[in-house]
Amino acid sequence: MAGLDLNDLLDEPLMSPILEPLSELTPTSFSYHRPTSHVPSDKVPTIHAVVTQRKSQLAALDDHIGLLNHALEKLQGIQARLKEKRAILQESLAFHEALASPARCWLPSELLGEIFLRCLPQTNYVTPSPDECPMVLTRVCRHWRAVALSTPRLWASLSISLLRANTTSGDEYKRWLEKARSVPLSIRVVHDMDLSDGKEPVSLQWLRPFLSQCSDLWWHGPPVQGLLDNSVQSLSRFQVTFHKANFLVSIPSPTPQLRSAVLQSLTYDLHSLRSVDLPWHQLLELKIQFALVSSATFLQVIGLCTQVQRVSVSSICVDALSQTDLQPFTLIGTVNYSIRRLEVNVMRAGLGSLFEALTLPALEELVIRFCSPDRYPWPHKQFSAFATRSKCPLKWLTIHRNKSAESHVAEYLKMLPGLKVVV
Repeated sequence: MAGLDLNDLLDEPLMSPILEPLSELTPTSFSYHRPTSHVPSDKVPTIHAVVTQRKSQLAALDDHIGLLNHALEKLQGIQARLKEKRAILQESLAFHEALASPARCWLPSELLGEIFLRCLPQTNYVTPSPDECPMVLTRVCRHWRAVALSTPRLWASLSISLLRANTTSGDEYKRWLEKARSVPLSIRVVHDMDLSDGKEPVSLQWLRPFLSQCSDLWWHGPPVQGLLDNSVQSLSRFQVTFHKANFLVSIPSPTPQLRSAVLQSLTYDLHSLRSVDLPWHQLLELKIQFALVSSATFLQVIGLCTQVQRVSVSSICVDALSQTDLQPFTLIGTVNYSIRRLEVNVMRAGLGSLFEALTLPALEELVIRFCSPDRYPWPHKQFSAFATRSKCPLKWLTIHRNKSAESHVAEYLKMLPGLKVVV
């Protein structure tokens, strides 16, 4: 009833003559005169009377507008109070609906934990945030908190800043990893500290035991002596990214589970393997990404990785001036029977010499990217000899940024039945 009464109160002013359209006001005899028209002097008193009338009408309208503004302020105050009350009721409704929701009342803890795992951020290494999973799950209710804390896999992934770990966030990181219990860990460590004084960060002391529990470790920053001296039996994927320091990778302890390695340094050239010590023979997947990778080093890696199936290398330097570095490997160490997919980013000319040095009988997919588009011709003769010599079941050939290969596509399709070519 209160709502109907308010409508009635609003309807009454709408019918007031004060709101009649201006177009219905009675026009005066001067309404059609231009402002610049001449008006006889005997008509001036009549015009003054019209001016007085209009001022009176404006004053009446201003009074009504003022009253309406005052009423609007009161209505806005009422509206704000109603919205506040509605928000409280909405929150209460959501709370009680959540209390009776199937997820809280009927789902077993094991199933709820699996659902929580699907809510984790889509990244291999979770950065702690109170507004994202898994931390936000611990603030919903006691039951959800208990389930989250008893699901170790929720806490098995973490991105760590050594600088933060050495100051305010060290305990937070440690408590996070402790919740994972004995589950294999995926950890990314960002080494963003200045170690010019030669002192090891305090954070590394408590971090080392967790590193030995890693199945996936990404070290991002300068190398630390003896980082992986402890047992890393469960390590299956290892990635290292250096920027300003000399590249140094060493895993002295046994890593029987290691199958994937990523080596990155966009500011460092890889001319030999003297600074890299890995169990190459175990790898199934390898990604090498440097400013330059010498062709000799690449061939040496191919010879060492006797089980690798997927290889990506960037940016390989096969300059014609350095082709002599291929000679030691033309007869030995260039045959690999396991590689199924090879992706190569080529920096300079000389790809043909690389094809001449390689034999890959198991190759199914080959991706070649030229860093300089159409600067060097596609080595058709050498590639054809490589494919014939390898006798590989090549299904995909992708050549980026080199249009000179287009003229040879028909020949490749005839030579390799079932091949799909993308140029």
